[in-house]
Amino acid sequence: MTGPLAARSFTPVPDPGRSDRLDGEHLARLVSRNWRLILAVVVAVVGAVAVFLTQQVPVYRAVAAMALMNSEVRVSQVDTQLESYELTRARVETELDRLRSRTFASRVADKLDLFKDTTYLPVGEKGPAVGTPERRRAVVDKLLASYMPRRTGESLVIYIEAEASAPEMAARIANGVVEAFIRQSVDDQRETIEQSSKYLRGQIDLLGDQLTASQAEMATLIRENVLDDEDLDERLRRQRSHLVAVLEVSGQRGGSGSGNLRAELDQIEAQLADRTRSKMHLSRLERSVDLLGQRLQTMVERLGQIEPQLDQVQPDARQVTIAETPFEPSWPNIPTTLALAVPGGLMLGFLIALIKSGMDRQVWTGAQAGLAGRVPNLGQLPRIRPRGILRRRHQPGWFLRRFPRAVFSEELRALLTICGALQAGGSPPQVIMITSARDGEGKSTLAAAMATTAAQEGMRVLLLDFDGTAAGAGHLLGAREAPLLRIDDVLADQALAASPVPVPDQPGLALLRFDPRARLASARVAAFGSDVLPGLRAQHDLIILDTPAALGASDAARLGALADATLVVARAGRTPEHELRQCVARLQDSGVQVAGTIVNDMDLRLLQGGGRGRRHAAR
Repeated sequence: MTGPLAARSFTPVPDPGRSDRLDGEHLARLVSRNWRLILAVVVAVVGAVAVFLTQQVPVYRAVAAMALMNSEVRVSQVDTQLESYELTRARVETELDRLRSRTFASRVADKLDLFKDTTYLPVGEKGPAVGTPERRRAVVDKLLASYMPRRTGESLVIYIEAEASAPEMAARIANGVVEAFIRQSVDDQRETIEQSSKYLRGQIDLLGDQLTASQAEMATLIRENVLDDEDLDERLRRQRSHLVAVLEVSGQRGGSGSGNLRAELDQIEAQLADRTRSKMHLSRLERSVDLLGQRLQTMVERLGQIEPQLDQVQPDARQVTIAETPFEPSWPNIPTTLALAVPGGLMLGFLIALIKSGMDRQVWTGAQAGLAGRVPNLGQLPRIRPRGILRRRHQPGWFLRRFPRAVFSEELRALLTICGALQAGGSPPQVIMITSARDGEGKSTLAAAMATTAAQEGMRVLLLDFDGTAAGAGHLLGAREAPLLRIDDVLADQALAASPVPVPDQPGLALLRFDPRARLASARVAAFGSDVLPGLRAQHDLIILDTPAALGASDAARLGALADATLVVARAGRTPEHELRQCVARLQDSGVQVAGTIVNDMDLRLLQGGGRGRRHAAR
């Protein structure tokens, strides 16, 4: 940069709007910039959720509860006796697993007659037919998915939560699961008792047969060996003693009949030996019969203890809560779901805004504008809200007169002070050009407001409106009747430039409007600067040029040669950084002295200001 502004060096300043630290101020700024986006995301999320919920099939939920017994009675596998067992945690978990098993679910489906119920599981064109194994499998799968057993902590109460598209079916399933569990516990106990009774009766019959056979064998042994004659042994022993004595006498005398006596004695000896063996066998049979009798008696007693229990079987659980038919569906819960969709939409909107902010390359703050344009930022003007129901825009002159202490007014006075110190050597710039990269960024508003503020400060101000459209500075000042001039006409008749149009209700401020359709040739602009502008400088303290956008036409680059200093306006949240950079570069390449940037339409909360001025600027 060359010329009188070269003494002002530019040092990049970190942009607070792009801080890596996401603090409260940054969050507030992020929400303030993107509240419309966040609101749109919330509305979209809530709307999508509402549409989704209206398309959902209502699901009704019913809850039944049963309490497990603290202990259970089972038949011992050791002695086939009834024994009581404490209910352990493992046993409870086992019961929960049993409730979730396919076998139990099939039992519940049988109880509720769901295998034939075509309303519970309709038979489609390609669906399984009633009575087929495929249908049984499909019904069991649907039933297992429709209920869930659970318990809280170490409680012995098990809750059955059942869901179905019909409220009556939800209650039927919940109660059916509890009733099936209770019925199965009774049936299992009865089956165990019946099996034990059957086993005992079989053992009794077997022992009875063995006892009968042993008794018959013992009777045969007694009968065949005449064991019931208790005197026979004594008679045989006396007879044996007699024969022994006779044989001894016969041997002494040398008799001839001793052979027969010897044979008879041997026969008696054999009879005595047989009777001894038979008695020993009889003793063994008697002990076996006694043992069989005792076992038979024990079996009969156990059978007498178990069989009466068939009519006194107690279930392992009792139902403590009966599931009632629900009136309202548990899903979709439209009010609750929509209420949750709002914070969900807020979080999603905030996330999108955060991503958008990270990808956003538009100017938001003065520091950011300075970094983008590589020139100092000279001011930040707050947003002025439209007035009335019709949201009409404030005219700069009216607003500055109505609210002289507003933040907008104070920022303009500060800008004039800064511009007065721009020139090296102490003399303030007399001609200031105001332009922007694109239309709609507030350059004409700034030109009109800056001219009005300078006139209110007692300066003689001339506004040269080269953007003489409906959005130009002349229009904003209410001088719509001012004629549109051409540079060629002014060069031909300099009296036209010497008699500018006074701005209504604003002493010290005059206006010259130029036809925006006229072509500004470089030679004509140079002639205007050498022949007309010196006379205007002599008559006025400050001359402000409102030009077309710098990137839309070449007029700003050519008119910039007439100015002592040029201000480039950027609109907060609208002007892209690259356009601001291109605008400043184009002007500087054309030899224009760019003094700095002005950020327009800033959020008032980002500026320092008092209470009264803040309120006025927010109107």
